[in-house]
Amino acid sequence: MNKLLLGVAACCAVGLSAGAWAADAATADEVVSKVKEAATAVKASSADVVLSEFDKKDGKWAWKDTYVFVLDCEHGVVKAHPSEKVKGIKVTELKDKATSQEFGTALCNAAKSTHGGWVEYMWTKPGAEGNHRKVAYILSAGNYQVAAGVYDDKLTAKELEAKSAQ
Repeated sequence: MNKLLLGVAACCAVGLSAGAWAADAATADEVVSKVKEAATAVKASSADVVLSEFDKKDGKWAWKDTYVFVLDCEHGVVKAHPSEKVKGIKVTELKDKATSQEFGTALCNAAKSTHGGWVEYMWTKPGAEGNHRKVAYILSAGNYQVAAGVYDDKLTAKELEAKSAQ
């Protein structure tokens, strides 16, 4: 009987910890909401002041397992990013971590849509080893493009397009 209770307790502990981990994953709805909020902030503020906020790993624009980043597609540069390795690089140097295929141009093209757009690629995930599938939502914000992504193995850009139109 004791072994049975221990087994049930172990299963419950595993189930609870898996649920807690899942709760730390950003959702597509959160990504859309944060990107829209960030786009409003970028349009309304002095660029240099607000852009520095997107570089902070523990700032307002980083939450759960993701973050907002800013591109300047006209000049082809990553303007703000919580990783010093990414901030300042050319947009065309953004490459899928699994295929080495460039995806920065796809982000810039998706941002041209009235409601923004979604782009899929493999990327590093904060706090996790290896590369993970990321689906990023991007929206134009005046002279810049603002994006964030959800790490998910199942969602596709096509499925998420409806979220950006809301």
